[in-house]
Amino acid sequence: MAKIAFFEVEPWEKDYVRQRLPNHDIIFFEEHLEDKHIPQLKECQVLVVFIYSPVSRQILDQLPNIKFVTTMSTGFDHIDVEACKEKGITASNVPFYGENTVAEHTMALILALSRKIVRTYEKVLHSDFGLEGLRGFDLKGKTLGVIGTGHIGLHVIRMAKGFEMNVLAYDPFPKQDAAQQLGFSYTDLNNLLANSDVVTLHAPYNKYTHHTINKDNIFKMKRGALLINTARG
Repeated sequence: MAKIAFFEVEPWEKDYVRQRLPNHDIIFFEEHLEDKHIPQLKECQVLVVFIYSPVSRQILDQLPNIKFVTTMSTGFDHIDVEACKEKGITASNVPFYGENTVAEHTMALILALSRKIVRTYEKVLHSDFGLEGLRGFDLKGKTLGVIGTGHIGLHVIRMAKGFEMNVLAYDPFPKQDAAQQLGFSYTDLNNLLANSDVVTLHAPYNKYTHHTINKDNIFKMKRGALLINTARG
């Protein structure tokens, strides 16, 4: 039996976890992990968090019994992985979840902008039914630039092809089989930015992806292009 601490859980999740871990001593916190929680975690062997709970070296130094840290998310930049490794703590994430959900949300954001949906809604709220300023554009024939072709990025590409968009992709580890199957092309980042009508980010956050879009290369984008970010901030 392990003592497990869960952070950032909603009320319904507590019953779900208890049903599936009936033989463990579990404590729940609806808020994110902070220093004030340390006294309650001294005996815990497992720490379960979400993206707003930083598991830093300072936190881990105060929890000598922790053997396993896991985040209920795909991104894990809020966990000091090096500190875990040094302390012999296993760290894990959830690599495959919500990829279709995030991809659909990405397409929803693109359509909201291309069809001026938010502006239309706001005008109607003020009883303004005029069409001025509401002309959008078709996605058909436009070029979508996808930065990061992991599970989410590939789902976005699949959906974009359904809109008959052209797709350019950038990834340091290209998946040529997927490119052939879905009908898209890999290119370098600068060419993608210069030739895309819509650019969407689907890369994990790390030291290599920090400020992928920055004050220098953003000027290489087409004037009036759309930039969508459903990845890490």
